[in-house]
Amino acid sequence: MAKRTAGKNQQRAGSRPVPLVDPASSVKPQAARYLWLAVASMLIVALGLTWYFNRAEQAVEAAVVKPTVNASYVGGKRCISCHADQAKAWSGSDHDLAMQVANEKTVLGNFDNAHFSYADVSSRFFKRDGRFFVSTDGPRGVVADFEIKYTFGVRPLQQYLIELPGGRLQAFGIAWDARTREQGGQRWFHLYPKDALKAGDALHWTGVNQNWNFMCSECHSTALAKNYDSKNETFNTTWKEINVSCEACHGPASSHLAWAEKPKTERDTSSEKAWSMP
Repeated sequence: MAKRTAGKNQQRAGSRPVPLVDPASSVKPQAARYLWLAVASMLIVALGLTWYFNRAEQAVEAAVVKPTVNASYVGGKRCISCHADQAKAWSGSDHDLAMQVANEKTVLGNFDNAHFSYADVSSRFFKRDGRFFVSTDGPRGVVADFEIKYTFGVRPLQQYLIELPGGRLQAFGIAWDARTREQGGQRWFHLYPKDALKAGDALHWTGVNQNWNFMCSECHSTALAKNYDSKNETFNTTWKEINVSCEACHGPASSHLAWAEKPKTERDTSSEKAWSMP
């Protein structure tokens, strides 16, 4: 009797249909609403950020003056008469002093027969006939005298550029700390103190990574042309102005100057025409 009852119970249990469960229906309605709200919020934030950065980019583009291709460089001195305040603020700035011809006024380092030892080489800084020199290891590791052609930067340190064959200007690895003595400055130091660089290394002052023409020139001078001759592997680098002058950021100003010299009644004052009118 017990077996017959158990069999009937098993038959009834087996005959019940198994419910089909929709995975979506397993999520509580309230939790689903929160999920959709979170997704919608993320989309709104993404759209808002996209709009914001697009507007910011448009604002930057509107603020940057866009010169015409046909305009030519006139030199920063031509800008002073109309932009005296800006010229005064620029004078003596890091842009003004980005690069200079080496002379008594521009060289900050100690060239009074000063010595500095690095990688088993004792470099000597000295002057001869009003010019500045360093005796140090050259392209093949042989110690020789090299003339300082240009100063490079001004604070908190000043580097020096040495001319090598092929029109190459090389940034010397021993720099002058231009800070005050109280700040720990007024001394020579090497930019790679732990590397003991030798000739042949790309980071040695004679190496490709210290080549001014290739690595540094475009940001430190105005209207620069590298003029690299790949056949002879030489440079004939030129610039309109040795430092970072007005036209380095604003572009060639000949068209703007022509516009500014017109009577006020004849000027087109729209932002684009004001700079680029031919």
